[in-house]
Amino acid sequence: MTLGLQSDRIRQTILFGLFFLSGAAALIYQTAWHRLLGLFAGADTIAAALVVGAFLLGLGIGSLAAGFYADRLSRRAALIAFAICEVGIAVFAVLSPWLYYDVIYRELLPLAESRGVIFAIVFAGLLWPTFLMGCSLPFLSKAIVSQISGSAQLIGWLYGLNTLGAGVGAFFGGWYLIGTVGFDKAVYLGALINLVVAGGGLLLARGLDLEAPGPTKKTATPETADGIVWRWSVLVFISGFLIVALQIVWYRLIGVLLQSNGYSFPLVLTVFLLGDAAGLMVGARVIDRIADPRRFFFLMQGIATALALAGAWFVYLGIGAGLLPATFVDRDIMGPNTADPALIVLLLAIVVLPASFIMGFSFPVVQKAVQRDLDRLGSRVGLVQLANIVGNSMGSLVAGLLLLDLAGTAGTLKLLVAIGLAFAVLQFAGPRATRWAWLPAGVLVAGLLFFPGGEAFWRRLHGLTTEKAIVAEDKTGLSLLKMSGNDDGRLYIQGHSQSRLPFDTVHAYLGAIGPLTHEAPRRVLVIGSGTGGTPYAAGLNPATDKVKVIEIVAPVIETLKTYTAAGGKSGVVELLSSKRFDVTVADGRHSLALDPVRYDVIEADAILPKTALSGLLNSREFFEQVRAKLAPGGIYVQWAPTERSVATFRSVFPYVTMVHPAMLGSDRPIPYSREKIAALLAQPDVATHLTAARIDKAELAKWFEDKTIEVLNDGKTVPTDSPNTDFFPRDEYYLNRRP
Repeated sequence: MTLGLQSDRIRQTILFGLFFLSGAAALIYQTAWHRLLGLFAGADTIAAALVVGAFLLGLGIGSLAAGFYADRLSRRAALIAFAICEVGIAVFAVLSPWLYYDVIYRELLPLAESRGVIFAIVFAGLLWPTFLMGCSLPFLSKAIVSQISGSAQLIGWLYGLNTLGAGVGAFFGGWYLIGTVGFDKAVYLGALINLVVAGGGLLLARGLDLEAPGPTKKTATPETADGIVWRWSVLVFISGFLIVALQIVWYRLIGVLLQSNGYSFPLVLTVFLLGDAAGLMVGARVIDRIADPRRFFFLMQGIATALALAGAWFVYLGIGAGLLPATFVDRDIMGPNTADPALIVLLLAIVVLPASFIMGFSFPVVQKAVQRDLDRLGSRVGLVQLANIVGNSMGSLVAGLLLLDLAGTAGTLKLLVAIGLAFAVLQFAGPRATRWAWLPAGVLVAGLLFFPGGEAFWRRLHGLTTEKAIVAEDKTGLSLLKMSGNDDGRLYIQGHSQSRLPFDTVHAYLGAIGPLTHEAPRRVLVIGSGTGGTPYAAGLNPATDKVKVIEIVAPVIETLKTYTAAGGKSGVVELLSSKRFDVTVADGRHSLALDPVRYDVIEADAILPKTALSGLLNSREFFEQVRAKLAPGGIYVQWAPTERSVATFRSVFPYVTMVHPAMLGSDRPIPYSREKIAALLAQPDVATHLTAARIDKAELAKWFEDKTIEVLNDGKTVPTDSPNTDFFPRDEYYLNRRP
């Protein structure tokens, strides 16, 4: 008997470890698949919400199906089913780079013009692995739990360790693995982990009982028990919605403070998952001391929301009081040479961690409330997990697609505060309310009344006090134009300082060099707008009929419209009103792929290579796509931020001329001529165009006169061993950068 108990405990401990590894693999996949599917779905926050929503929905469906099936299985059969699921995930993972890139992205991209179609295809592409991932907890819960007493604690520990593994996987995958080996190899490592987990599960299944358990004594009638489960499922759905909607707020807030680099998303996700895991495991330890799960659940939701509100409020007030720097947007605290780890840890420890920890208590509390007999243990785990995951999915979709669009970050937070307040008020219903529960309720009421609106909030986070600024925000992003006078200003997009008014000479240079070099630049495409310097300058050649401008962040255009409506000049008026310019809000890479037009000049506005998703516009595959969209003799212009970007560029275009900081690429010899450019700049029409935007013509001409001309490719491409690719955007993951 004693040996049997010891053996069962050893098996249980090993299974806990295996489920930890399974969680780590799942988050490696999520991080990599999010990016690969983003090539099809788009690089904006709308597409991100669609991918996350589809991922979570697949998990929920798997959890529901496995929950009902698990109750028919013996403990051994349930463990074998878990192992089979892990094998299935691994098989899919090995195929996923081909499926997501070669099939969905390359073949189905023409279907990506509809958001509904995007969601359907992404959901279908994720259903196999996420369904199997969702099956894991119900199957493993059935395999581990041998008696109903203590089941909530066991299941809480199981889910907590899985979530802890997910947090480790998010950090390891997002901060090391992907930046070191690339997306595809990261996925292959995840598959290896799943196979190890499956092998361990099959070995441990030996010796477990083969027979399904007989009926057990029930503590409630089936009808009463089912009613309890469904009522709790509704509450868990709302809780799941709340926590993921708060995540969306955190991604926007922390992303701006960290200047939206490739590491900020996995960093927030890591801290959230680690906090949630800690809450799950602490909750599992204290679950037996909780006399009234329902009241405790209500209290935890109220406290968690109050802590989330307090975290955002701390940042706002801390900057105002000088406790936090007012220079987040002007000082890169995650730069390779300017990193401030202590400040990053402080932000995450205050903004994300406390609410995540408290939310983690919910799962074991709910399990205590709903688990009444072994016969239906799996179905109840599955139903509760389904409710939570569907709530998570809806939180991602509603907050990411609707609330940010209608209410902005501050308004979305206030709406979530109202939900938290409703939970806090429910805690007071009845005779046994906890007195100190008034504290989170009071904080939430104060938040509804006094938390700043969107403009005041973002002004403070951009270090502004009395200065004039134009703020615009929606689901695609955040834009703030910090004014200095009526016509001058600096534009910040997602916390990055992008460009200025009047236009910086470097942006005018990058915009002008292509049309001034090409013999007949009738059709020009510019990806990225900023304040408009690059696209405006791209229209200076009188031979140009049309300049198409694609900007992915809609508030940037709204900011420029507000600027012109207030009387601002600097060429923005012509950019937005002239028939020669066609300004569109869209994903640049998508639009280029679907555009049937071939362009004489294509240009990409300067984007820092460390910016999140910048690798999509610096990869070899993107350059190949651009080359295919150029008319014969067409020229592509890209700035040269790194040696690797230059090498990648040279590996695609047979003719490359560098006039620093601009690279010009073509399939034919590039007719770059200083004399021709000087003559064009001297034309009255060109001079008028530049003067209208307050561009210093003399300074721009001096740039063209002084820059060294380097012919890098003269008819042949030059292969490189370590290019930026869609599968491995090395420059974007600058903390892992290798020569």
